Amino acid sequence: MKALIIGAGMGGLTLAQALRRDGAEVAVYDRDPAVEATGGYRLHLDDRACAVLRRRLAPAHYQALLGSSAGRGAFRRFAIADHRMRLLFAEPRDPGTESLMVGRIPLRRLLAYGLGDALRFGAEFTGHETHPDGTVTAHFADGRTDRGDLLVGADGVGSRVAAALAGRPTSAPAGVSGIAGRTPLDARTRALVPSLLAQGPALAFGPGGIGMFIAVHDPAAGTVVDPATCTEVPAVVEPPTFIWGLLAPDRAYPDRPRDLDGAGLIRVTEALTEGWSGHVRALVRAGDPATVAHFRFHAADPAADLTPWPAGVVTALGDAVHAMPPTGGMAAATAIRDADVLADELARVRAGESTIPMAVHRYQVRMATYAADAVRASLQPLTWVNRLNGPVGTRVARVTLPALAAATRLGRGITGARVA
Repeated sequence: MKALIIGAGMGGLTLAQALRRDGAEVAVYDRDPAVEATGGYRLHLDDRACAVLRRRLAPAHYQALLGSSAGRGAFRRFAIADHRMRLLFAEPRDPGTESLMVGRIPLRRLLAYGLGDALRFGAEFTGHETHPDGTVTAHFADGRTDRGDLLVGADGVGSRVAAALAGRPTSAPAGVSGIAGRTPLDARTRALVPSLLAQGPALAFGPGGIGMFIAVHDPAAGTVVDPATCTEVPAVVEPPTFIWGLLAPDRAYPDRPRDLDGAGLIRVTEALTEGWSGHVRALVRAGDPATVAHFRFHAADPAADLTPWPAGVVTALGDAVHAMPPTGGMAAATAIRDADVLADELARVRAGESTIPMAVHRYQVRMATYAADAVRASLQPLTWVNRLNGPVGTRVARVTLPALAAATRLGRGITGARVA
């Protein structure tokens, strides 16, 4: 079996690792010039994603992932705060459940490790064609072609593979966009970090439908295992940073925010967070402009068929079929789970128990049972953005958010929430 994988993101690379270990031939194509040539900040891998990677990677390979991930104390709870960094409520994490917080670039480098010439960067996929013998050919912008037994679109939001299969885009703009960046932590900036982040990340909401995700990512202060123990596969440890991600309705931004450079996007973030915590705004101002980017959030319809095409020798996974905003922290973990399910079904083909179209069908059915729920969960924070937007929402926010924070401080809590 030869699998052609379009896209070297977390799902595509996990699938490549799994299929290679099962003895299949793989070729992974990505339009980026190199594995490090990507944006992104920090990813959360839940217990299911961790279990997949433990099974699909060699022990030394998974050890390197642990040596690249922030220590377990970095995510003891998830907090909700108001724009002045007053705690509203918090959800403690189960200390007995494995989860990892790892930078996107280190994770991509680790998942690409060992794939060698199976990785083909600088390749822009343009289309595919299926043949009567059951094979499929992928076409690329530079004139290259490749033929295999299976084509998998792991090419993210705006996937060309999935759009060709569905006859339309598989996601739509969510009406909310983000500006995200990194602020290097040193003695000056570390003193500005809100104390509520000592136990984990937070999502803050303020007037006007403005929200912000904030977190400290400091694997240099301690990783899950000592990076020095990762001798066979080297760990990738990032320097300490404060990660921030603004959330705002699309109409709140100036025209064409993607045309702005990092410094311009920092100024936009400052303008939209007027009245917020002075320390947080100072941290944004100290952000590294080279790391700041604008993101337009897209989402699939969780009530619709995520794979509205007949099962065959072409399919897709990850954001290509179930795009979700980053507000749930679930996109990478869900894509990794997709790769595991698809690899599991393809193993039955290699064992002579199934066919590729049947394996694709079973994968698509299984994927739908959990992916739609992940999209729904990721969309929930956007309802707060929409509810607090506009004059009425702003007035409500100015009254209710401080009151909720005061209730939490007094220990009365919030119905249905576990307070810190």
